[in-house]
Amino acid sequence: MKTHAIQTQNQAPRSAGFTLVEVLMCLAIMSILFGTIYRTFDTFNRSYANENVKAGVQQKSRIGIDLMVRDIRLAGLDPLGSASAGFNPANTNTTSVQFTADLNYDGDLDDPFEDIIYALNGNLLQQTSDLGSGPVTATLLDNVTALTFTYLDPADNFLPEPVAADQIRTVLVSLTMQRPAGREKTVSRTYTTRVRCRNL
Repeated sequence: MKTHAIQTQNQAPRSAGFTLVEVLMCLAIMSILFGTIYRTFDTFNRSYANENVKAGVQQKSRIGIDLMVRDIRLAGLDPLGSASAGFNPANTNTTSVQFTADLNYDGDLDDPFEDIIYALNGNLLQQTSDLGSGPVTATLLDNVTALTFTYLDPADNFLPEPVAADQIRTVLVSLTMQRPAGREKTVSRTYTTRVRCRNL
């Protein structure tokens, strides 16, 4: 009996904690796991931001095109036949378009928004309109990298420059926007549409 009691006292009691090796292994596994989670989250986050920028660029370019299309369709509106409305050859080329329309049917073109120019100024899409007190320029879009107007005659043949403004029946409008999407990447979208001039 005494011998058994001595042997039990000589054995060191086992600790309930972790050894240093177990702690280090656990830390290594957790760092790999957290690294993987972070990389996955970062990838999804960048993808989401990129898609957000793409959607914004597409929506803004569509808005800009829609504004121009709505106005260009009215080019040449002259219900009384006395306003001489149509395209102005002085500012109608591949990078800008100027046109007039008698919007209030009074036989002249001296009222607001009856003489409009769309042009690219640097990276800004701008609309210039005579508001009665003189021309006023408004910026419609920024981050525009290209704006091109192409003109077609009544037989759908392309009109070369200098454009014969009285021959224009259709306008092809192409607008390209570019915006930064993070990490030195950019998103670019080009929107092109065909506008039939209803009043020419």
